[in-house]
Amino acid sequence: MGFEKIAFKFLRRLRREDLLVLILLIVFTLENRCDKHFKLVLLIIFITGLEQGLFG
Repeated sequence: MGFEKIAFKFLRRLRREDLLVLILLIVFTLENRCDKHFKLVLLIIFITGLEQGLFG
C-alpha cells in the first residue's frame, strides 16, 4: 500500500472537527503566520481529539 493510500484512508476516518484543526495547522505552518506555541497548541488539540481506534 502506497503512502497516498494510507494518507487518504487516515483522512477519511477523521471527523469534520479534527479535519478542520488539521487544515488550520497545515495552513499556518505553510504560511508561517503564527508562532510555534500556537502551532503546538493546535497540534495538541488535534491529537487529543482523535478517536482511540483511529490508528488501529
